[in-house]
Amino acid sequence: MPRPLPDALLKVPHRREVPFARLTTLGVGGLCRWLFEPTTELEAQAFVRACVREGLPWRVLGGGSNLVVLGNLEAPVLRLALPKELRREGARLTAPASHGHIALAEAAATLGLSGLEFASGIPGSVGGAIRMNAGAYGREWIDVLVRYRFLTPEGDLVEKAPEPGEFRYRWSCLTGGRVVLSATADLAEGDPARIRAQVAEYREKRGTSQPLSKRNAGCIFKNPPGQSAGRLIDQAGLKGLRIGDAEVSLEHANFLVNHGRATAAEFAELMEVVRTRVLELHGVELEPEVEIWRE
Repeated sequence: MPRPLPDALLKVPHRREVPFARLTTLGVGGLCRWLFEPTTELEAQAFVRACVREGLPWRVLGGGSNLVVLGNLEAPVLRLALPKELRREGARLTAPASHGHIALAEAAATLGLSGLEFASGIPGSVGGAIRMNAGAYGREWIDVLVRYRFLTPEGDLVEKAPEPGEFRYRWSCLTGGRVVLSATADLAEGDPARIRAQVAEYREKRGTSQPLSKRNAGCIFKNPPGQSAGRLIDQAGLKGLRIGDAEVSLEHANFLVNHGRATAAEFAELMEVVRTRVLELHGVELEPEVEIWRE
């Protein structure tokens, strides 16, 4: 049986037995046995330090948009519930990690700040977007990121500017127990109407080329160098392949969708079939872009 959690940890706001179907955009997975939702940076720091002292493994959950959970999870899960307040200093905009990613792009547009239009169709939280260096339309977070705050795996608070090698395509150094707390983007002042029009155009484009009306986790596989994962999957004849309620989207082959009652096991099997077929046909081994959680 899992050991009881220490009193210091239980002082942090938390919930018990929360279905991952409610916590992820894909809508599959088992139960999150312990969901901790600190409302301040100090509470988040207390969570990390308590886990470190007790030798407890733990995980960080953002908006749940780039995540496939396979089964129940006994380990404590941290999901920040920081106030969703933005701070502007000139053309720089600072957002807490718990702020919605799409909402941030829309807020920047309303303020007449250009540079985050690429984020307008990427779901999830700001923290998750920074952690994976999210991007679209030839832009990514490292193009605008000038400062970020995070907790180290030991619970120390650090604020710094990004350095060479810390961010690359769909990857950052913010893994291995690091927790993003906030990010500051260096943007450019512009015409709010023009910026909002660009945001709307990007959102419409994503809406016509991606299965946004169905539950999904975003792009499942990374694009191999110089290639498109979606095109490779499509050329393998896998669009529409279905296992239970899990299906390779007919709109975009790099999306797997949940038709309502898909299970974690069905998604795991479908991902493996796609990866194997593409390897057999193209000789390319696809790497997951989504994070996969197992107990």
